[in-house]
Amino acid sequence: MFTFRTAAEWKPGSMGLELTAAGKPPLSMTSPPEFGGTPDHWSPEDMLLGSIQSCLLLTALYVVNRMKIELKGYRSEASGNMQKTPSGLRFTSIDITITASVATAEDATKMQQAVDQAEKFCPVSAAIGAPMSVTLVTNVG
Repeated sequence: MFTFRTAAEWKPGSMGLELTAAGKPPLSMTSPPEFGGTPDHWSPEDMLLGSIQSCLLLTALYVVNRMKIELKGYRSEASGNMQKTPSGLRFTSIDITITASVATAEDATKMQQAVDQAEKFCPVSAAIGAPMSVTLVTNVG
């Protein structure tokens, strides 16, 4: 079993909070502008998408290493749609597009397998109740 700990603190007069974890720099966060926050800080919604992307990338890198894929670059973009549902505001879909650069056509085929494995085994995306779509665009050369 693994245990992770964070702390969140709000102070009077502040629009946001500070998120901390032992030994790591603090993160300042506010609500997104749509809910009265400021656009110059991360929001929990931004962090959720970023957490999914980070988990997919780090999991994919593990698989890439095991499959001996010559990965030359990786970038992902995510968008999450939030709607009012009978249960309240919920993410109703999350779409992630990954663009990967690899050395060979064989690596391109293996990269799709690596992304499929990352999607299957990433614990953060597995914890999300929203439907998620992951698309891989691979550049060879």
